[in-house]
Amino acid sequence: MSTPTPLLRATLLACVLVAGTAAQAATVWNEAVNGDFSNLGASPSLLALAPGSNLVMGTTGRVNGVVDRDYFRFTLPPGQQLDTLTVMPGTVALGLSALSFIAVQAGTQVTVNPTGGSPAGLLGYWHFGENDIGFDILGVMSVSQGAIGFNSPLPAGDYAFWIQDTGNGTATYHLDFGVSAVPEAASAALWLAGLAVLALPRHQRAAVQRPPRARSRATRLACSVWRSVTSPCCAVASWRWASSSSSWLAPPSR
Repeated sequence: MSTPTPLLRATLLACVLVAGTAAQAATVWNEAVNGDFSNLGASPSLLALAPGSNLVMGTTGRVNGVVDRDYFRFTLPPGQQLDTLTVMPGTVALGLSALSFIAVQAGTQVTVNPTGGSPAGLLGYWHFGENDIGFDILGVMSVSQGAIGFNSPLPAGDYAFWIQDTGNGTATYHLDFGVSAVPEAASAALWLAGLAVLALPRHQRAAVQRPPRARSRATRLACSVWRSVTSPCCAVASWRWASSSSSWLAPPSR
């Protein structure tokens, strides 16, 4: 077995230190423990998110003809942003299409009529289900048809979310809101990277400067990985819009 080079050891150490600064995953709301979310868009339940993973778990659906809608909100302080919104294992949707609905609006309330025919006023929305488990849906929410739209990640500000499933029965959702403290994280990464390079002898520091040909291969590899990651998401989004009904609120074949 080959011995790791000093450069590799320094790089691995920097990665471990950066990872160690990230906040641990935390469950910020579980309806089974913390109680039912608000059913009124005018007064959403208040959540306190922190840098790192923030798990939100709840139920929705239609029981005895009544739809259980969940509304909650949170504030991202200056210097923080919402990077990801990942559908987690445990999510189970209802209906023939097996898709639940999630939307976000800027501010502390959801003022859009839940039975109306237009998403105007929403920043974005998406129909999600078990096929989305493990995927970040924040990006597809940002380009949803008829909504205002936004640039992902979401910057500091107030945001209100709305979740529902109009299928008969009880649907469950497990969502992970990924928040980062942008300035602090970026500064720490640059500082650690600089220490890693300075810790090397001069001739090894010089080796860090890659020749143009190596940089070109790395660039091509990064582009290839990016296409392989984003293409399936785009394909799913296109298929859903192509097969959806005329209603923006209801998923296909609901």
